[in-house]
Amino acid sequence: MKKIYKIFLLICILASLNMIFVGCDDKDKVSANNNKKLKILELSENDDSLVKFNIYFDASKNHKNVDMLKEERIINKDELLGEVILRELIKGPSIENKLKPIFPKDTKLLSFAIKDNIAYINLSQEAQYKMNKSTEEAFLKGIVLSLNQIKSINKVKILINNKNVDTLGGNYDISKPFGKEDINKIRK
Repeated sequence: MKKIYKIFLLICILASLNMIFVGCDDKDKVSANNNKKLKILELSENDDSLVKFNIYFDASKNHKNVDMLKEERIINKDELLGEVILRELIKGPSIENKLKPIFPKDTKLLSFAIKDNIAYINLSQEAQYKMNKSTEEAFLKGIVLSLNQIKSINKVKILINNKNVDTLGGNYDISKPFGKEDINKIRK
């Protein structure tokens, strides 16, 4: 009987210690996450290139009482502007005149990011199709010239469905990032 009691006591002690350490670990993770958010918030208050805003999510514990909680988000202004520019390019010209769209009708912008002065543009499969040289040149120039208005962008890298591609229309090598001065150099 004493042996069973000792084993039971040992199991209880181990379980208690486990709960204490696991609980502390979770608190440390939450604390570290909060510290990281505070550092980002401090940066955003001092950095005009970032926008801080709140979005609200359902935090209800039951179906009777709706409870909403906010989550702070910080977005780079240049990335936001670049995404808007690309969406407008995809829409095409707003005025019916001699301007022609550069993107195929059903093209979608899957993602957009700026890193190390390179705009990473992730497009849907519709953006890749057989083009003549002038159509593909207009396509690439339209993207580069439009995005080069943003000071933090020097070059662009185009992806199709999250994958690197060598060409969009068969006439230009876009396997590496390129800028407006590179377009004639990347012709195949």
